[in-house]
Order: sequence, then C-alpha cells, then structure tokens
Amino acid sequence: MAEVLLLLIFCILLFLKIVNDELKAADQKLAQSNEELSAQEEINRVLSTENQALADQIKILTVQIASSSKSRIGNEFLNTVIEEFVKLQATNPRKAEEFLYALEDNPNFVKELQLSTVDEWEELTTVAQYSVSQDEAAILSELNPDQREQFFSNADTVSQLSPEEIREIREAALEKANPTPKAPSGNNWPPIISLSEAKDYSFKVGSAKLADEFQAALSNEISRQILSILEDYDADVIEVIGHTDLQRMRSTRTTNLDEVSAADLQAANSIALRANDNAGLGYARALSVTRELMKIPELQGYTILPYSAAQMISPADEMNLSPETYDPTQLRRIEIRVRRKQ
Repeated sequence: MAEVLLLLIFCILLFLKIVNDELKAADQKLAQSNEELSAQEEINRVLSTENQALADQIKILTVQIASSSKSRIGNEFLNTVIEEFVKLQATNPRKAEEFLYALEDNPNFVKELQLSTVDEWEELTTVAQYSVSQDEAAILSELNPDQREQFFSNADTVSQLSPEEIREIREAALEKANPTPKAPSGNNWPPIISLSEAKDYSFKVGSAKLADEFQAALSNEISRQILSILEDYDADVIEVIGHTDLQRMRSTRTTNLDEVSAADLQAANSIALRANDNAGLGYARALSVTRELMKIPELQGYTILPYSAAQMISPADEMNLSPETYDPTQLRRIEIRVRRKQ
C-alpha cells in the first residue's frame, strides 16, 4: 500500500512539473507578443507622425502656391505640383524640404520659376528626383529615340561618365554621321614660327642659356601662338629646331651633350649645356627652348622634340652655302613647327 501511495505522489509531482513548464512557455510567448505589439505601435506612431507632417507640408505647399500665383496656375497645375511633391517627399525628402524652404523664404518662388504648364513641372521634378544635373538633362533631351535607346542600354557604363564626356561622345557621333569636309588640296601646311636673334630672341654668346626676354616670351605670347596653331591644324607634335651662324667654334671647347641632354629635360634645375661645334650648339639651344615649353601646362599633353640644323639651312629654307647672303643675327634662330604623329 505504501508503494502505491509513493507512486501516486510521484505521478502528481511529474504532472505539476509539466503544467508549470507549459505555463512558463505561455508567459514567454505572451511577453514576446507584447514586445512585438509595442514595436508595431511605435512604427504606427512614427508613420502617423510622418503622415501628419506630410499632410501639413502639403497644406503649406497648397496655400503658398495658390496664394503666390493664382493668376498664372490653374487647378490642373496645382494638383500636379502636389502629386509630384508627394513623390519627391518619398524619393528624396531633402529636396522636398529644400523646395518648401524656398517657398517659405520667397512666396513668389513658383511664380519666378515661370512655370505655366504641367510638362514643365514634371520635367523639373524628374530632374530633382533622380539628381540629374541641368547639363545632363539638356544632353539627354537632345538625343533622338535611337540614341536614347543606345544610351540607356549602356547605362552602367554611361553612369560613370561626366557631362563633358557624354557631350564629347555625342559630338563624335555627330561628326561621324556628318563628317567635316576635308580641307582643299594645295599648300595647307601649318605656319613656321621663326624666332631669330634679329627679332631679339637671343641666347648668351656661344651658349644655350636663354636671354631673360626670350624666356619670358616663351612663357607668354609664343606659347599662346603655338597652342593656337596646334588647335587650328589638329596637331600633336611640336618640333623645336636650333639654327646657328657660320662662325666656327674654338677647337678647345668641350661638350657634355651626350651625358646630360636627357637629364636636363627631367631635372628640377637646368644644367649648363656645353657644345664644341655648331651642330651641338643648335641642339643645345633647342633643348633649352624645349625645357621651357615643357613647363607650360597647356602644352603638357603634346610631344615636344628638339632638333639641330646647325648652320646649314637659311631662313628661306635653302642650303646656306654663302656667308654673305644673310646677317648672322638672322641665321641664329629657333624655328618651331607643328605636325601630327604618323
């Protein structure tokens, strides 16, 4: 009999444990449900606040637009403004807020925009919603249907381009479709810029060092003239040719051109160049001019090449065989020519 009672008591205790565990689980579920309910109530409260704020903004917008431009904007336009403002608020709240601030600061803001049609407002809000710049919007509006289809089919690539790059691509396409007529045949070579000592473009005697006036001119009017010719003839190479007179140099002179020519163009400070003949002196002077032109930002995208003609070519582009034909100051000169790479 005692064993039966003990077994009965054990069963009762086990039953009570199961009931207690189920009550705890129910309490946990109830607590979780309460938390979820509180979170949903907070979300609803935030949404309600936002909806109320949006309603207040729309009310402000309606009153301000209607009061600022009753004589110019009809109901259709007013309704469109409100509809687009709601879209703008959802997609770009910052821009919507900026628009409201503009209206608050200046009640005539809409009137001053000179908007009189629904299409104009929709175009403006499209630009605002998608953060398209005025330049980009203008470029897109100029594309024909085929160009737009091609444009948007390559949207991933196009999105990385600036308005200037998009404009360049469009102009290149237009040029391809309507190529510029070729220049007429005949003498259409770029002009040669001749800088002779007779025109006060000089070096120190027997030296490649530029006179101060010559150096200043290279950085100003001469570089502008070179750039103009480059653009007019679509050229990308500048050739600098050094010419000397017929006077022979002393046999005791030494040269360092083989050792320092390349280094001189790359060094922060110029290297004193020495030549022991006219061919070397013409080359050294061409190097000095090349170095100055390489400092000019507008010319840094071009190839600049130094050459020497020594004393052998006259200002008339003929072989210089007679010392009496030209004054030495006319022979001592720098010539600058431009061309395109082959």
